[in-house]
Amino acid sequence: MSGRWARAMLSAYRFAGAAAYPLVGPYVAWRTSRGKEDRYRRRERYGVAGRARPDGPVIWIHAASVGETIAVVPLVESILDYGVNIVLTTGTVTSAQVADERLGDRIIHQYVPLDLKPAVSRFLDHWQPDLAIIAESEIWPMTILELG
Repeated sequence: MSGRWARAMLSAYRFAGAAAYPLVGPYVAWRTSRGKEDRYRRRERYGVAGRARPDGPVIWIHAASVGETIAVVPLVESILDYGVNIVLTTGTVTSAQVADERLGDRIIHQYVPLDLKPAVSRFLDHWQPDLAIIAESEIWPMTILELG
């Protein structure tokens, strides 16, 4: 893929995200009504943190769903041995439950923000991760750009 083509695609992605932003609220409400979102924590999808950032280094680990969450548990436990704070994001209610069952309050769990610039920027501005690990094959262009 040429650099020009890649820039054009990223610009189109940004434009589509900005155009779709007014529809995010109704979309998240619809998902909540079907049990696909945690109604008490849906603001996290907009990048609003549910907790204060702890002092010290923060590693952000993203695991999309249950399988990825289970897969990162040994990594998370190893990192915790070094006294580093971990923010684990997941994208589903079930994966959040798995994270809670397996890791409890040793980590900070947040739902991953939607891949829209305002949500991702808000999330990153709050957590200011020293390292980000994305444990899945999904690529979220805005998240990658904002981490850059």
